[in-house]
Amino acid sequence: MPATAPAIARMGDQRLLDLQFRELHLSIEKSPIAPAVAQLYRELKSKKLRFRPHVWLSTEWFTPDCVPGIAVPFYLAHPRLRQLERDQMLEVEGGTRHWFMRIFRHECGHAVDNAYC
Repeated sequence: MPATAPAIARMGDQRLLDLQFRELHLSIEKSPIAPAVAQLYRELKSKKLRFRPHVWLSTEWFTPDCVPGIAVPFYLAHPRLRQLERDQMLEVEGGTRHWFMRIFRHECGHAVDNAYC
């Protein structure tokens, strides 16, 4: 049975920890991250910047060398995964909208720099 978003919400911690990343069936577009991506793009546009970094889900925040994009931790894509992260790590890096946007803007700066490798 594939782990859809509603199924994730009902899973116990151990079941979630046993899943592979691909089995979570997460996407930026169907997550709480989507409005933040739209906000970043609006902010860039308001400053007359045409750059729009590619955004994808990964295991942590980062911007790879020479890639004009931003990796966002997958646990931010679903409330149940945020809770699991909090339970396991005692905090959720980027877990509030304000904190998320601060990190996201920071990573966007790296993505701009990487656009010119």
